[in-house]
Amino acid sequence: MKTIANRSSVRSYKPEQISEQELEQILRAGCAAPVGMGMYDDILLTVVQDKEILQRISMLVKNIMNTEGDPLYGAPSLIIISSKDMPAPGIDYANAGCIMENMMLEAVEAGLGSVVVWGTAFAVSADAELKKILGIPEEYHALSSIAVGKSNVALPPKDMELKIKVKRV
Repeated sequence: MKTIANRSSVRSYKPEQISEQELEQILRAGCAAPVGMGMYDDILLTVVQDKEILQRISMLVKNIMNTEGDPLYGAPSLIIISSKDMPAPGIDYANAGCIMENMMLEAVEAGLGSVVVWGTAFAVSADAELKKILGIPEEYHALSSIAVGKSNVALPPKDMELKIKVKRV
């Protein structure tokens, strides 16, 4: 529960890149996530660490989402989750959610911060050239992503209380 309590959405990162070992552990955690019908071969994780490509993605997301500031929050690493079409609706997004949560929990374990960046899916969909640069095959569609890096701020642990309505039947 401690790792879960310490996981927060970090929205300010130091510019230094995460280590290859940290990245590898985060990716392994993502690959350990449950995936509907065991269809691991239909999911793709794309790691983006190139500053120019990160800036391009940031600008696209900013324009599409009509937002101010950097939607990647200055994170030096972005992991995009893509999927082929799944046999039942919503499985792809459920898979992405499980994968992202595992990766974000591992980031906490490594002393790193992370945040879900939903708008990257729209950016990849809107820019065929970007999708090609990222090496995402045509039959895959971007679902979401997480930004990862060393946090600029120390966030307090969350209270582990029931915040979501619960019905017991």
